[in-house]
Amino acid sequence: MHTRQKKLLETLQRTGFLGFGEAAELTGVTPMTIRRDVRSLEERHLVMAVRGGMIPHPAGYEPENSPLLLNPEKFALAEALYTAIMPAKSLFLSSGFTVLAFAKILARRSPAGVSVVTNSLAAAAALFRTRVRVTLLGGTLRQESMDLAGDMADGNIRTCRVEWLISGCDAASPEFGFYTTDPELSRLEQLSIAIAGRVAIITEKSKFARRGKVCFAPPGQVDLLVTEKGLGPEAQDALRRAGVDLIEV
Repeated sequence: MHTRQKKLLETLQRTGFLGFGEAAELTGVTPMTIRRDVRSLEERHLVMAVRGGMIPHPAGYEPENSPLLLNPEKFALAEALYTAIMPAKSLFLSSGFTVLAFAKILARRSPAGVSVVTNSLAAAAALFRTRVRVTLLGGTLRQESMDLAGDMADGNIRTCRVEWLISGCDAASPEFGFYTTDPELSRLEQLSIAIAGRVAIITEKSKFARRGKVCFAPPGQVDLLVTEKGLGPEAQDALRRAGVDLIEV
């Protein structure tokens, strides 16, 4: 992405709409050049062309060098996971920002013939207007994040079958497994493991230094862990003994 396109995205973040003529004046190029930029950004699902100009893509634009929750480390993990498991045809995407980074990578690649089931409103939005077919679980909107859980979500997920579950975690232990802080979400995670052929956890290595609250997956239920380099040799050995394939980014 070149400097002019970055300037368009930064302006859109502030204004919510940018006309083609205004964008041309802002960047010192012709409206025709701006339209080519917009087509390029549309292909990456960063903006959407509307009458007279452009708006941010409905998934929301999050710069990959943002100091906020979607940072370059999360996108690096997501890229590694995409390379490892695709071309899978059916996925369950759980909640969390690292999984959201994977959803955004999936949206930008927009592979044909892929179906996604998710309880994450953000992941579903990221895949809006792509070739990926999205099924959103019903349920109760959680107070602390944009995802669904509860009895309705639990009941709906039992009717699904997917090749891969993609999940993050709030804490992790090489010996005991992967944790969330929410018991209701933990139950949904356990049900998603039951309907998945294989299970992938994508998380930063810092989660291994945190204390967990509710374990939703012991290591023996996880097929693949994608995390950052620097996990200690004892932790690596414990995970591999449990049958976990490890990708360090």
